[in-house]
Amino acid sequence: MSYRQLMNDIKNNCIKPVYLIYGSETYLIDKGREALKNAVVTSFPELNYTLLEGDKLEANELLAACETYPFGSAKRLVAVRDLGILKAKGREGEDSDTGKDVQPFIDIISNIGDTACLLLVSYGSIDKRKKIVNILKKQGAVYEFDRVERDDLAQWIRNVLDKNGKKIGFKEMGHFIDSIGYLDKNGSKTMYDVENEIKKLTAYMGDARDVRIEHIEVIVPRNIENDIFKLINACAEKNIDRSLRVYGDLLLEGESGFGILALLTNQIKNMLVVSELYEKRHEAGSISQKLKLHEYTVKLCIKYSSSIKRQLLLSALKKCLDTEFSIKSGGMGERLAMEMLLSGLFE
Repeated sequence: MSYRQLMNDIKNNCIKPVYLIYGSETYLIDKGREALKNAVVTSFPELNYTLLEGDKLEANELLAACETYPFGSAKRLVAVRDLGILKAKGREGEDSDTGKDVQPFIDIISNIGDTACLLLVSYGSIDKRKKIVNILKKQGAVYEFDRVERDDLAQWIRNVLDKNGKKIGFKEMGHFIDSIGYLDKNGSKTMYDVENEIKKLTAYMGDARDVRIEHIEVIVPRNIENDIFKLINACAEKNIDRSLRVYGDLLLEGESGFGILALLTNQIKNMLVVSELYEKRHEAGSISQKLKLHEYTVKLCIKYSSSIKRQLLLSALKKCLDTEFSIKSGGMGERLAMEMLLSGLFE
């Protein structure tokens, strides 16, 4: 079940006796917990809301919290954070539940009274094979909140910016999402990180109303992959000043000339392979899976290779390899070799 479903249940006053919310998106978990608290605890939150830590929680402590009558409210909310028995234990595929450890908790979950709502919150994964998880599904609702999809993320960003009096176009939104790294395949960023980037963006913009690419590039940390494509684009446009400026900025950021050459060579190779598959009607997603490249990288390869002839890409790849040999063999200094390469990469 999704975050939107939980919000709809709360809006429709369809409150279950017990909930389990888990996943990697801590922002949505916290927002879901707060929304449920506001819906259940209608008064005296200091008396009608209890938060327990689950790592060493005993069943009798949980039972006492659930059996305490609410004051001035129809229900009280008992929230348990990271209940240990929900986590995976033992070998892969092994259910390590034991009657002694888990059964008292199962009994509590199965017999929640009308005056209490129990919320179990787990930051991260759980062992879905456990008996207690199945009981939670039968008695209430289980929600998994993981990384949101691109369209939902874009809508959320737009809403936050609107509340701050800012507007963002389609192109700028795409650049912002690609730059912040939230959707990176192996990334660990959450919507808290995205929210922080939005705060920095709106603060930097001041009284300006419309988000521009220049605003984004100032506040978002540099992305070496984006910089390499900027370098390729400048070379393709035969803008020597800009290509040398991008190269110089990378050196100032601590990148080595030889490291930049390796990245440049690798991206040109990627552009050649990706463009060939794209011309054969493969979609970006399937190319990403086939080549084991991030879909964002694939899209950049498609974007930049579309304006560069294949023969020029092949020639550029050879020039990169020749430059690498020249530097390694001592035939030319690194800085001079790189500047000569960038001055005529696509000629």
